[in-house]
Amino acid sequence: MTKRIKKRNSANELYDHYTFPQKLIQYRNGIHITEGIYDIVHNENFSQIIDIICRHKKNFEVEIWKFSRQYENRFTLMASNILNIPFLKLENIEADFYFDDLILIKKNRLICLPIEKNLY
Repeated sequence: MTKRIKKRNSANELYDHYTFPQKLIQYRNGIHITEGIYDIVHNENFSQIIDIICRHKKNFEVEIWKFSRQYENRFTLMASNILNIPFLKLENIEADFYFDDLILIKKNRLICLPIEKNLY
């Protein structure tokens, strides 16, 4: 009997077409987001998670945020610095998010997709 492994679907694969600088959008508390993040917030019901990232005050120059499905509609949000040293892990976040995972980058006061990180 062959066991099938379910392929995870990543929002980063769908939103990988933001390959040139676009206007930045003022979000909250002095944080700006790119148009790619704006589209994810509005198209994928993701404002709750962006709000958590905006409220977090660790303030490394670069932070990597990973949002991953645990099971059904329960997710884990993990944050690490550029050296991949974790500094935050929130588990069991309930979210109505279609994708299994999403990686975001926070550069100072800007939140962007990994594909956008060298554009700003």
